[in-house]
Amino acid sequence: MPISQIVSLGIASRLFIWSLATISSYLSDDYDSSASTLLTAKDSNNSISNQALQVSLRWDAFYFLHLAEEGYVYEQEHAFFPLFPILVRGIANFIKLFPLISTIIVNYERTALLVIGVSLSNFFFVAAAVAIYNLSIAVFHDKKFALITAIFYILSPSCIFMSSLYTESLFAFLSFLGMQYVVEKHYWRAAFVWAFASFTRSNGIVYVGFFVFDLILKKDDIISNLNGSINIAKVFSARILKSSILCVISTIGFVVFEIYGYMSYCLENKATTTMMTNPHRRPWCKSRIPLLYTFVQTYYWNCGFLSYYQVKQIPNFLFATPMILLSFFGIFVYAEYDWKRFISLGWRRNEASNKTDIHNKGTKEQETSTYFSSMLLPFIYLWMVLLVYALTSMHIQVITRFFSSQPTVYWFASYMLIESKRNDVSRKWAKLILNYFVIYGLCGVILFANFFPPA
Repeated sequence: MPISQIVSLGIASRLFIWSLATISSYLSDDYDSSASTLLTAKDSNNSISNQALQVSLRWDAFYFLHLAEEGYVYEQEHAFFPLFPILVRGIANFIKLFPLISTIIVNYERTALLVIGVSLSNFFFVAAAVAIYNLSIAVFHDKKFALITAIFYILSPSCIFMSSLYTESLFAFLSFLGMQYVVEKHYWRAAFVWAFASFTRSNGIVYVGFFVFDLILKKDDIISNLNGSINIAKVFSARILKSSILCVISTIGFVVFEIYGYMSYCLENKATTTMMTNPHRRPWCKSRIPLLYTFVQTYYWNCGFLSYYQVKQIPNFLFATPMILLSFFGIFVYAEYDWKRFISLGWRRNEASNKTDIHNKGTKEQETSTYFSSMLLPFIYLWMVLLVYALTSMHIQVITRFFSSQPTVYWFASYMLIESKRNDVSRKWAKLILNYFVIYGLCGVILFANFFPPA
């Protein structure tokens, strides 16, 4: 069965990535020795804290480990959302209930948290591979195309981050699952899944666009709901209300985290004068919309509109170029197929699009995949919005892992691979994309394991 194949490939790929990272780290000196220092400082007698474990503790992983261990202590840590460290800490506390294992957790807590966190990341990576397979089935009704898509996800160029103490795997799983529910029109399920997504990463809030598109903007759904309806205003009001509630639910994770930040830094507490309740209010507290996350990203991480466009950042733009080009051409190829549909939000289509959509309404047993289905419109729009945001307002070198949760990346790669059997141009593109996934991914493992960028 495809799912068992995906699980097996996912597990095998994680073992390979871990082995490659360990060997490369062992054969060369790390650029930064923070991992070994951090672990041995508290776990000096723990033989588990060896090279194989330390390769997972790089860059942002330090923050997630600290959050799982001590919670939010420093203001800049609010750039990282809490669901993943909460899960890590929760599992550690649960394990403490068992006497034989509890001693290990208590004596070597930091190492135990790292092991739990890495295990969770790898578990959710495999779960995300299955989730993108199921999502692809729901969209394309094509098992072969869905399997190829899942394999491309397993080969993702950001594969090392999905096996370390990072949120990429968990967020990808929640993203794909919520998208599947939207495609199947289980909107309430999707909203609650994405509530957890927005509690995992800030960009989880952008998924509200699916509800707006499906319930308010989508031509086919609007016409089908208005046919036979006398009170058009009433129908639209109900759909707007439903969409609004779904949007609120989806963003509740982000909102709760921001409220926590405001209460921690902006409200005085006379009983204590710790940093978390500093009576000297932080400057962002006085903003019209006091968002700690926005302040932290700007003040501590230098994120902002065009703020990354500096000569010294040219190497980082080079790191990001492959994913930028892949995304640009993936969006352009889809839009070019029917510019009328793309610009009109699907309200107007050419004849080719109409035939494609009819062809794509096959049964699950039929192989009816097509990258140009109108079903992909909201996914393509999301891809485009995130590409513009990545190019203008964030550390551009993280775009590869930033897009690890976007199914369109893998759908376009799968489409080009299938098309490669039909013409030379597609064959060249497919070869480039496959080489990019494999070579960039392997190089990324070696660089990450030795504490080199891109991070």
